[in-house]
Amino acid sequence: MSADNYSEENSIRLTGRLVLRTFGQRSKSEHLGVYLVTDQGDYLIRPAGANPFMNNPLMKLAGKTITAEGYIVDYVFLARSWKEGEEDPRPDAAI
Repeated sequence: MSADNYSEENSIRLTGRLVLRTFGQRSKSEHLGVYLVTDQGDYLIRPAGANPFMNNPLMKLAGKTITAEGYIVDYVFLARSWKEGEEDPRPDAAI
């Protein structure tokens, strides 16, 4: 199934923290991947329409919380848009 077949109706919004993890460990495809860690699960994330073999622009946001809109194909969340969020959105988290 092609990712191009997804429409706005299939879009979902997820909020989570971006973390770097090894993808495809002990295989020829092994590389450092960007994962969106959410309450619903962990997803390899990349921009929709981006070349999966090029550097992921979300890598520079590792450690940050984002809200992303897009769709899931297998284990990959293809983000159409994303917005950086607060480190800890709880109001009582102030130091």
